[in-house]
Amino acid sequence: MFIHRHKVQFYETDLMGIVHHSNYLRFYEEARVAWAHGKGLIDYQTPGSASHFAVYETHVKHMKPTFFGDDLEIEVQGKTEGNRIIFQYRLRGRGGEICSVAKTVHVALGPDLKLLRLPADMKAAMESEKWIETWL
Repeated sequence: MFIHRHKVQFYETDLMGIVHHSNYLRFYEEARVAWAHGKGLIDYQTPGSASHFAVYETHVKHMKPTFFGDDLEIEVQGKTEGNRIIFQYRLRGRGGEICSVAKTVHVALGPDLKLLRLPADMKAAMESEKWIETWL
């Protein structure tokens, strides 16, 4: 399973030092992009390499707060269903406690914003993934 680490920055928190709920989708995107980069699907030097996948759905469940300075671990799992790519995320905070779980669904789009079949490299990368359990 792929794990991405993130240290909570001050600007990601509210006046109480608690991570604002809107940042969790950013954390999940950061983890997803790191996963794709690790698979050779995205090149950080070529920003357009990530542009042909659109977010179709997002679901986030917040269970416990995270705080300024926390070291977060975000687990990522992925699979395909037809032309859709499904990622799920489990975010662990202090003491390894599960603080949030999420799911995002993505589709491939062409420059004209029309739905495309999944590229072969993405399909191959997803087939090599193991979906261990469903979190959300």
